[in-house]
Amino acid sequence: MPPQTMDTAPSPRVSTLQTRLHRFLHTVVLPQESAINTSMRLGASHPEQTVNAQLALIRQKAQLAGLWNLFLPTSPRASQGLSHWEYAPMVEAMGHIAWATDLFNSAQPDAGNMQLLDSYASEALKDAWLDPLLRAETRSAWAAAEPDAALHQPDSLQTHAKLEGDHWHLNGHKTWVQGVLDPRTASLLVLCRTDAEAALHRQFSVLLVPIQADGVHIGRQLHGWGMAPSVLAEVTFDGVRVPAAHLVGQPGQGLEMLQARQRIVGLHDALWSLGAAERALDLLIARLQTRRIGEQLAIHHPVWQQRIARTRTGLDTTRMLARRSAWQMDQNDSHLPLQELAMLQSLALPLALDAVQWSIVAHEADALDDSLPLAGLSAQLRLMQQLTPPIETLHAQIAQGELLR
Repeated sequence: MPPQTMDTAPSPRVSTLQTRLHRFLHTVVLPQESAINTSMRLGASHPEQTVNAQLALIRQKAQLAGLWNLFLPTSPRASQGLSHWEYAPMVEAMGHIAWATDLFNSAQPDAGNMQLLDSYASEALKDAWLDPLLRAETRSAWAAAEPDAALHQPDSLQTHAKLEGDHWHLNGHKTWVQGVLDPRTASLLVLCRTDAEAALHRQFSVLLVPIQADGVHIGRQLHGWGMAPSVLAEVTFDGVRVPAAHLVGQPGQGLEMLQARQRIVGLHDALWSLGAAERALDLLIARLQTRRIGEQLAIHHPVWQQRIARTRTGLDTTRMLARRSAWQMDQNDSHLPLQELAMLQSLALPLALDAVQWSIVAHEADALDDSLPLAGLSAQLRLMQQLTPPIETLHAQIAQGELLR
């Protein structure tokens, strides 16, 4: 656990892990980045072509190097698991490469799902479903959003399940289901209404649904931004029978789990975004030192200097907020005030989007080349933007927090 007074210096153990992670990224991953980017681009047009074999080999090396399941804190199932505070610089380093989290078994939606299962699921569910995820033998999906409902207004969610005997009967329609199209995906965590008569905050639960269960239908695939292959889809549940023992946690804990997952994923995404912004800034500066605007190097142009200054200032200040948020989550059993999470999300993602876009502008046509990570980082950030509450909603949450002080 981190100290009671926040200290920005990493512990010797974390410092060693950071060094190993950075060395792994620079010596094993970066030399293959361009080739894997090319394979992913081809995979967008030809789904039968995959990069799983390339990534699987790197994953093996990462596991042997002890850089595996670092995100899962205080769990006997993850020997290298770090606290939120300790993991923060690790996930930021992974943000330098669009697909790096997958190499360390830390990609979403699995990382958020694994933390939920580790915190709430029965030992039987952990043995059957969590352990294969921790070994990267399977993947999982998260199904919460619906076409005609907003997650910040849970009373509008329609997917429901009724317990009959020793099975839940699940019906509903989910959209923005992340992870469901991966051929390795074996399960979905589904937020559904299980008791319409209870108080609103106790009406919902989370069920673990095998993807092969009768009545699970994968519908429209949601393509976009060159992601390869498509990563989102709509899913309908038509009379799906789910064993009663597949309830994650207790009946009525669904919204609690939704909020817990939002805090974890929100923190991880913000930190990843900072890593993406840092990589984009490095590439931007390198490009401006060789590009000319008239007789002058672009690096000396006031507009570009202003953009560099804004990015560096935003990076350093947002990083301190992110580290404080991680520290607070460790102090408060993974809880984080909604206002603080909203502040972090409202700063990190727009900062990263601007940094990547400015670097794309500076590189011109070269930005699309597989030798650079900019197209992939842009696609990943825009996907995150779609999965994050709108900036207006985040600002409203920040303002409401101020009014309650």
